[in-house]
Amino acid sequence: MHLVFSEVTICFGAWETLEGKKPVPDNGNELEDERSSRSFDLLYRIIVDPHFASVIRSMEVHAYKVDGGRGAFEIRCLVIAIGFLRELSSFVWRGQHHYLPSGHRLLGAIMQVAPSSVRAFNSLCSISVSTTWPTYEDTIKDHSFTIARCTTAQENLHTLELPFHSPADVPLKYLPKLTHLGLIVDMQTLNELGSVLRQLPRLRSLSIFLPSSQEDLLVTTLSLLHDDLPHLSSLTLQCHGSRILQVHHTEMLASFLRDRRSLRRLYCNLKVPQECLSLYLNAIRTMKDMEIFDLELTQPFTAEFIENLLSHLPVGLAAMRLTSQRLLSDAAVFSQFWTYFTDLQYLYIRTWEATDVKAEAIIKGTSSLQLLGYNGHLYDVEYPYGKPALLPPWSARKVAFRNAHDFGCEGWEWLMRRLTIKP
Repeated sequence: MHLVFSEVTICFGAWETLEGKKPVPDNGNELEDERSSRSFDLLYRIIVDPHFASVIRSMEVHAYKVDGGRGAFEIRCLVIAIGFLRELSSFVWRGQHHYLPSGHRLLGAIMQVAPSSVRAFNSLCSISVSTTWPTYEDTIKDHSFTIARCTTAQENLHTLELPFHSPADVPLKYLPKLTHLGLIVDMQTLNELGSVLRQLPRLRSLSIFLPSSQEDLLVTTLSLLHDDLPHLSSLTLQCHGSRILQVHHTEMLASFLRDRRSLRRLYCNLKVPQECLSLYLNAIRTMKDMEIFDLELTQPFTAEFIENLLSHLPVGLAAMRLTSQRLLSDAAVFSQFWTYFTDLQYLYIRTWEATDVKAEAIIKGTSSLQLLGYNGHLYDVEYPYGKPALLPPWSARKVAFRNAHDFGCEGWEWLMRRLTIKP
């Protein structure tokens, strides 16, 4: 029982009826009811069987109900069951921001009662909300993990990723072991970000998600933190509808990143202007132990660009995501990867202009790659007869609910965590 039920998934509705293939399947309501029935059985077992509840360490909710008016029963069942999960260490919510207004009331109800239940969760380590881009109106910020409502110390909570009105709403004094912070924030209230982060000298992972184009304000704030966050090893900066950075803001971003020798992972969808690329990459070069790297480009993939890029990256890089707004015309430009990197295992390439280049051509010559992502598809790589070959692409559902088990590496999942991956 411990092996099978330590992780449980609760479904409100069915992803296939909302985010799967269009049109919605004829049996969409049946599928929703089937998933909800299975979930009810799990929740009931949690409530009536203390031993079963004690086994569960991780709960993940998939919230994709088309008819939000039918969500009241699910709310009460889940809220009651949460109170019986004394050994819960991780809670993750997955859903789309637009799927239904009452869906936010569903998550809101859970988040409002969570701290009262959490008092009994001696081992709660992580809580997060995983969504695609929310609008400000849709984002739940009035939950009980805010400074105004949290009154109980969370002694073991090290990972918190939730929406907030502002960074100052994070209840730092009740989070003594916080090392991983994810902020989905109102784009007008970043002024307090610096003061909040300075109170977290042990912070190892920082993720900031802005629902609209406010990268200039974000970079200006970060520029004042160059000498802070000495233990930061993982950084995510993501702005919806990101524009090309202005030159002086690119200089600020490069200054913040320069000489951060503890940084191992960098995801940043802020677009660096072509004329500042060398300046930015020179800052990246100072991070000798970088393992996972992401770069958004405004220029095409060319042999000259790849050669310049490699001169700034460590040979031990394990995973990389490259996105270009331009055309890919020759897969041979990536052949330099296989002679430069010693153990590159995961590569994701995205081009937003149509291309005739096939995925098979990209992996030609590799002996280390285990997974390839290319324009919305993910392919496992095998080596029959010593040569690389792609397995069939992952299913749409597997891509949508991808996790560390699917990737085979937590770091690769981290790199792709906040992306909507579609062909």
